[in-house]
Amino acid sequence: MMTSSAPSRGRRTRMTIFQRVLSLLISVSYLLTCLGNNEVPAQLNDDVLGLIVFKSDLQDPSSHLASWNEDDVNPCSWQFVQCNPESGRVSEVSLDGLGLSGKIGRGLEKLQHLTVLSLSHNNLSGGISPSLTLSNTLQRLNLSHNALSGSIPTSFVNMNSIKFLDLSENSFSGSIPETFFDTCSSLHHISLARNMFDGPVPGSLSRCSSLNNLNLSNNHLSGNVDFNGIWSLTRLRTLDLSNNALSGSLPSGISSIHNLKEILLQGNQFSGPLSTDIGFCLHLSRLDFSDNQFSGELPDSLGRLSSLSYFKASNNFFTSKFPPWIGNLTSLEYLELSNNQFTGSIPESIGELGSLSHLSISSNKLVGTIPSSLSSCTKLSVIQLRGNGFSGTIPEGLFGLGLEEIDLSRNELSGSVPAGSSRLLETLTNLDLSDNHLQGNIPAETGLLSKLSYLNLSWNDLQSQMPPEFGLLQNLAVLDIRNSALHGSVPADICDSGNLAVLQLDGNSLQGSIPEGIGNCSSLYLLYASYFSSPSFIFCAHLYWKIIVSIHFCAGVCLTIT
Repeated sequence: MMTSSAPSRGRRTRMTIFQRVLSLLISVSYLLTCLGNNEVPAQLNDDVLGLIVFKSDLQDPSSHLASWNEDDVNPCSWQFVQCNPESGRVSEVSLDGLGLSGKIGRGLEKLQHLTVLSLSHNNLSGGISPSLTLSNTLQRLNLSHNALSGSIPTSFVNMNSIKFLDLSENSFSGSIPETFFDTCSSLHHISLARNMFDGPVPGSLSRCSSLNNLNLSNNHLSGNVDFNGIWSLTRLRTLDLSNNALSGSLPSGISSIHNLKEILLQGNQFSGPLSTDIGFCLHLSRLDFSDNQFSGELPDSLGRLSSLSYFKASNNFFTSKFPPWIGNLTSLEYLELSNNQFTGSIPESIGELGSLSHLSISSNKLVGTIPSSLSSCTKLSVIQLRGNGFSGTIPEGLFGLGLEEIDLSRNELSGSVPAGSSRLLETLTNLDLSDNHLQGNIPAETGLLSKLSYLNLSWNDLQSQMPPEFGLLQNLAVLDIRNSALHGSVPADICDSGNLAVLQLDGNSLQGSIPEGIGNCSSLYLLYASYFSSPSFIFCAHLYWKIIVSIHFCAGVCLTIT
């Protein structure tokens, strides 16, 4: 029995092997018939081998790559793989956002006809082997949003063929090799943003004559930038060098880049004046020079940029008068020139900016009145003019807009606080009019600002009572009315909303006791309440409170103060 069954099993095994071989031969014969190319099977096996070896270096917790099977001689049917319909070779592998982890292995070297490799938004880690060389047919490589580290090997991408290269949002480090861009004439897009690269920007970058988009932002790059070389990239549309430690000045010559749309240089150490011919790049829509050391005047040519929608030059040393041409920038939506040394006044022509939604020119040396024409900027949501020398009254029209934030603090404004329109009552979240010379009653409408979370009227001469409507402010977190010549009593329901965290009442002539309800205000963190005519009250203070009454400082206790 044992003797007779052994040959039987042997025959069945040989038959199974024969069937598999026959099946494989039939498949190959079918491919040869369909494609008419005797080399196709060997080529396909190269692609299969490369993909399977590449897969072996990955962890695929959701089994997205289950169709990648070494027993299948046709990878063109595998998910996330595409082949060239003429050659039958693997031309594209796109595994974006599949939750893959592991490393990028050398199996990819087998894919010698690959044109697109996209592995973005995964958890790939480790370095790229210096010996890894991808196909010289590769045109698009996207490894962004992973955890890849180490330096960039100079040879892993053939820069003669590559058109799109995105290595952003990783942990690559070291310097960018000077020779990396030696043969980059086909490159259209490169992003190395949000890594840890250091050292200079390679001068060889000027050889990328076809470059449209350059993004080296959010690294540790340093040294002077050869802007003359960059200005030679006449096809450039976006330039982003922001948030590095780069230095140097901007020479003239930028106007040779006719289609330039964005220049983002914020967060560096650039100095000197801006390029005088920058306004001849008529397609510019976004400029950000903030947080640098630029100085001098804003070039008059900027007034030509009718397509400009975003202009930020805050935190520099610009010294010119506020630009009289500002009204020419009719597409402007965002304007921030704060923390400079601009002088003069704001021209009435600023009212021509019908698309303006954000205006910030705080901490300059501006004087004069706030233009009433700003009420024509009907899309305005943020206005920040703090820390200047503006005088006169607050234009009532401003309080008729759907503003979310108004900061006119630390000026020389006088007159009364305007009543808010029904539109403002539904939108305003922050109102700061502190440190001015405002007088008169606090409008009762202030209590109807349904979204208001921050209200600062301190250091004025209001000679007013606290409106009882303050108790209606359900979202109020900070109320600062120090030193504003207020009198009367504190509304009993001031803390009923349960959101009030900071209440500053000191330096006034308020009367009566601080409402007992404040003792149940669990959200309250800070209370200044000196100069009450009758400061006797009972408090049960929470552990996180800091309570200051007259000269007393008490924290984290249940106390009675007389």
